[in-house]
Amino acid sequence: MAQTKKKPTKGKRPTKGVEPAQEKKPGKFQKVFFWFIIPLLFASAILLIILQITGTNVFEKAKDLAGITQSADKKGATNDNYEQQIVSLKSQLQEKDAEIKMMQDQIDEQRARAKKVTIEKKRLNKEIRKLKSAEHDASATIDSLVATYEQMRPKSAAPALVALKDSEAIEIMRRLKTETLAAILEKMSADDAARFTRLLAERTGN
Repeated sequence: MAQTKKKPTKGKRPTKGVEPAQEKKPGKFQKVFFWFIIPLLFASAILLIILQITGTNVFEKAKDLAGITQSADKKGATNDNYEQQIVSLKSQLQEKDAEIKMMQDQIDEQRARAKKVTIEKKRLNKEIRKLKSAEHDASATIDSLVATYEQMRPKSAAPALVALKDSEAIEIMRRLKTETLAAILEKMSADDAARFTRLLAERTGN
């Protein structure tokens, strides 16, 4: 019997010594592109669509953001100006406090002087009252002596007046009646009468 020949199997047989081709793995750039850039672009596109639907102007929003930044910068500059003004005002306040203290010291000094003047014034008034009282007492005494000499006889009154101090005698003689004084002077010596007459004239002229 004739042997049946087997038909060769379709398809390529693996060649000896040749390894199958290995699949290439994606690089880092491809990973970044697929995982970050594409989702970011997709999200940006969706955001633009939403903003367009809501009628929001992207460029105006960008200007507003820029304006906010500038406003923040201006606010920072304004704060610096405020701080400088505060420092200046504090310095002026310290100067005013120094002036007030100096004025207060002057006022205290003037009050102390006024107090001393008031005390001295009270002392002088007291001395004046004493002198007035003494003068009143002396005047009362002289009045009493004048009344006594008016009642005395000229012969007795003349030596009594000569025995007194000239100032006391003149003060009494000034208050005597004219006729009484004339009678007393007649009973004195010529020298005493001349002296008292001269003193009376000087006292009357003053």
